Amino acid sequence: MTSSSLPALSPATDRLNALDVLRGFALIGICIANVEFFNRPVVESGQGIPAGLYGLDWLVAFLVAYLVSGKFWTIFSLLFGIGFALMLERARVAGRPFAPTYGRRVGVLLAIGLLHHTLLWSGDILISYAAGALALMLALLAPARVLVIALIACLALPQVPGLGLLGWLLAPVVLASLVALYLRTWQAWLFPLVTIGAGLLMLLAALIAASGSKGDDTTMLTAVGAIFTGLGLLALWRGPAEQKPLRIGVQIVMLTYCLIAVEAGMRHFAPAVGQTAGASSVSSTDSVGSAHADGESLPADSGRVLRYQKQVARSTEERVVLTQGSYPDAVAMRFKQLDERMVDEVGFSVLLVGVFLIGIWFVRSGVIAHAAEHKPLYRRLAIVGVPLGIGLGLLGSLIATGRPLGIDDGGHDLAHALLSLGSLPAALGYIGLIMLMLYSHGALTRIRLLAPFGRMALSNYLTQSLVFSLLFYAHGMGLWGIGRTAQVGIALGLCALQIGLSRWWLARYQYGPAEWLWRALTYLTLPPMRKKSRGQV
Repeated sequence: MTSSSLPALSPATDRLNALDVLRGFALIGICIANVEFFNRPVVESGQGIPAGLYGLDWLVAFLVAYLVSGKFWTIFSLLFGIGFALMLERARVAGRPFAPTYGRRVGVLLAIGLLHHTLLWSGDILISYAAGALALMLALLAPARVLVIALIACLALPQVPGLGLLGWLLAPVVLASLVALYLRTWQAWLFPLVTIGAGLLMLLAALIAASGSKGDDTTMLTAVGAIFTGLGLLALWRGPAEQKPLRIGVQIVMLTYCLIAVEAGMRHFAPAVGQTAGASSVSSTDSVGSAHADGESLPADSGRVLRYQKQVARSTEERVVLTQGSYPDAVAMRFKQLDERMVDEVGFSVLLVGVFLIGIWFVRSGVIAHAAEHKPLYRRLAIVGVPLGIGLGLLGSLIATGRPLGIDDGGHDLAHALLSLGSLPAALGYIGLIMLMLYSHGALTRIRLLAPFGRMALSNYLTQSLVFSLLFYAHGMGLWGIGRTAQVGIALGLCALQIGLSRWWLARYQYGPAEWLWRALTYLTLPPMRKKSRGQV
């Protein structure tokens, strides 16, 4: 599918100020969430509030966990999808090829992410965005012939003995191919026939395997089978064509988290039933953690033991290196973790594609370009999304707020799944609130001050990692482990400083430093950095 054959976007300005404000708002939340994992091993991300917190530190940790965590990277991911759609439309209007330019853009982002991961912090999100963007490009731009061949190959190769793990690694290609076939209108009857048939066969195979005596881990097979079946049923709904990205995006995100919640709930409330299911994937590697390199599967309990032991070892290594080691030690450790990190991106990129597609719908529907006309929609998002999203997390907190030591998760996996399930509605609700503030009157409109901060999001994000690494790691000031209240105070102070500096910088220059480099390598030219003076204009 070429860019010219895609549905036209609603008219929009070249740079929507609202997107910069939303980016700035999201970056504040990301900074507050990230600072914890400059004082705690990154591998413990998703394990909830750590034991041993009391008083104000516990309250701050609780508020961050249920008001911030998971919500703001989701907002940023929605904005990434919006940016993809805007660039695609600009290329269509200008009559220039989109894929080569955007491919370079993604490649540069991946390179920046790899450097950020290795040199500063292993919690980098840019690698994830690059992986998700590649899958999104495949879904929207690849010719149908290529998609069908890729889909058949991805489904057939894992059946070869010794290549079982390949099925997981190729999951984004499978998903991208299915998304593409769903979004295309030709032979509409073929997509639901293939996906529902394949999905039901997978679910049947998972049921047979789970009822057997080997105790095989059927989580991945069940998840893929459910997604296939769900996509097929979704295709039978003849809604407006422009809503297709929204429908499939929401289904990918919500179905993924629902499956995790169901599996975790089975293990918590009915362990005898759920013991054959694999451990729920708080991290995207859990579903593959119970497989050997040769594709042989382990019993679920054995796989969970191995995952736990591996996690404890990595957590100990991170803590020792970052609190006692030198900078070269830290770089060497993060470089060694890269291979595992790239496998992690497989599962996460599937989720990101779903969020990106929702962002694309925001542009194609005109909800962003004509925001003032869609205030009732933003009001509904705020009224429904914020209570629903936060409420799901608080519901999970009644089960557990943190993961205890040991293999038994104590219900935390279910609690975290509910928290994750609420991330998308809460993120949409936050977006609704910010958009209502932008188009209100009085003091609320001062939220526009975040626009320069958001316009330099990449530079500010990288700077945050640099500052935090110098503050908290042993090769800097060594403040690792300070209280949660102090951590959040430092994060908010840094954001306030960056908001002022961004405003000062963009009054003199057209781009942030990292944005200028990204643009130069994307378009293979050196854009002017300084703004023209009034006389030059």
